[in-house]
Amino acid sequence: MRVLPLSISISLLLAGHAMAACPALRYGYTDKAVPPYYLGAGPDAPEPPGALAELAREGAASARCPVQMVRMPPARLHKSLDEGTIDAMSLFDPQVVGELPNVVYPRDRQGKLDAARAMPLYVVVFVRARDFLPLDAEPSATMHGRVVGVSQGAPHIKYLQGAGVDVDAGATNPDLNFEKLKLGRIDGFAIALSSPDDMDAPVAARYGKEFVRLRKPLLVINSWLALNRGYYEQNRETSEAIWNWYGIHGRARLNALLKKYRR
Repeated sequence: MRVLPLSISISLLLAGHAMAACPALRYGYTDKAVPPYYLGAGPDAPEPPGALAELAREGAASARCPVQMVRMPPARLHKSLDEGTIDAMSLFDPQVVGELPNVVYPRDRQGKLDAARAMPLYVVVFVRARDFLPLDAEPSATMHGRVVGVSQGAPHIKYLQGAGVDVDAGATNPDLNFEKLKLGRIDGFAIALSSPDDMDAPVAARYGKEFVRLRKPLLVINSWLALNRGYYEQNRETSEAIWNWYGIHGRARLNALLKKYRR
C-alpha cells in the first residue's frame, strides 16, 4: 500500500475538515423567472439556475462550502433571512430594505457598509418606441407624471418611490410588465441590471423595435450578499472569505456569466 508523505496527509486531512466544517449555505431567491439572473419558476431550481444564483454558488465554493438553492415568493424572502430559514440572499441598503435585526452585511474597518464588496446595479427603464420619449434625458424627469412598472417584490421599489416615481408593482415578472407596457397600462418598465445594456439584446430579439431603453439609468444602487446573523456568527471566517471573493471576483464573474447566458 502506498504511504503518502506526512505533509500531504496533513494537508488532505485539514482540507477535508474544512469542507466538513462548512455547512451548506442556503441561498434564497425569488421563485419567479427573472432571466438571465434567475431561470425557471416555482420551488425547484433548474440547472443552470441563472447568473446570480450561479454567482452565489461560485462564491460559496471559493470557501469550500456547498450551496442549497431555496426558492420562494419574493414577499417571504426578507423574513426568512431574518428568521434563519435561509442563510443568504442578495439585498440592497438596509435603510431601504427595512429593519432586519438578524441580518448582517459586509462592513469596512470603520463599520460602514463595504462598497468594495458590493455588486453595483443599474435600474434602467424600457419605454414604448412609439411614444418618442427623449432617450438621453434624465429618466426621473422623463418619467415624471408617468407610471413605471416593476415586478412584484422588486427590491428597488422603495428607491423608485423615494425618487418620486409613480410605481405599479402588480406584475409578477418582466414578461408581464412588457405586456402591460405594450397595452398601455404602464408607461415604462424599470428593472435592476448589473450593466445598463444587459437586456438590450434579449428585448430586441423578442420584441423587435417595439421597446427602447432610456440611455441613462434611473438609479445606480449597491447590492450585497447579506447573511443571517446566526450563520455568520457560527462561520465568521467562511463568511468573510465569501464576501472577500465577491469583492475581488464578483463583478467580473457576473459579467462572464451573463455573457454565457446570453449565448
